Amino acid sequence: MLVFPQLVTGVVALYPVTKRLAARTVVNTLEDGHTVVFADPDAEGAAWELKASGLTRVEWDAIESLFQATSGRWQTFTFLDPTANLLSRSEEFGASAWTNGALLQLTPGIDDPFGTTRATRVINAGQAAEAVAQTLSVPDNFQYCLSVWARTIGGSSVTLIAGGATKKLSLTTQWARLFLTGSQGQTFGVQLDAGGSVDLFGMQVEAQLAPSDYKETGASGGVYRKARFAEDRIAVKAQATDMYDAVVRIVNTES
Repeated sequence: MLVFPQLVTGVVALYPVTKRLAARTVVNTLEDGHTVVFADPDAEGAAWELKASGLTRVEWDAIESLFQATSGRWQTFTFLDPTANLLSRSEEFGASAWTNGALLQLTPGIDDPFGTTRATRVINAGQAAEAVAQTLSVPDNFQYCLSVWARTIGGSSVTLIAGGATKKLSLTTQWARLFLTGSQGQTFGVQLDAGGSVDLFGMQVEAQLAPSDYKETGASGGVYRKARFAEDRIAVKAQATDMYDAVVRIVNTES
């Protein structure tokens, strides 16, 4: 799988990062003067400009190798949006994007840490540990950060799963944002012990070492499997023996 590389610092891009979203609205004007307006989902697009300053030689070589492998704009690659939550349906734990234990009971509409009712109560009615988890089509050798808000009313704990890393954490009745960094895997989620009861809200996965502000997602997350370089050349400037500056432009071609 061709994929835009992660830097040695554990991030996909150095800031500043500019992301541009484009949408198309179709307007039909009828003979009687009325108009019908609807969105054209096939015309949506996204583009990024990564101003990579201070790249090491290893980092620049990785970007250049991908550029050569794709013949510039010719072939697509996977791009993990550095500004986005990689998970889809980040608050809808009962959606098909999630692979949940068979005996987990989910109740949406619970008070959340933002003062709305978008959290979900999860009860493990089974006799063994069960998880709310999602598997992503991402490289399993990147570093990822999983984060989620959680609380309990029954003294339960949770185990965070971030690729090959796991961590068991105690909960209180107050909302807390938990996070775990891991690699060597593509599955992310929260595991409950048998009989456990917890409230969950706003799960997020990012290709970096620490969590950023939460981003709610819908049908798709920040994994773009048909990204392309926007240009057939990348200008790079060597500032020193092991320091390079480059501006990389990427577009999404998946509708």
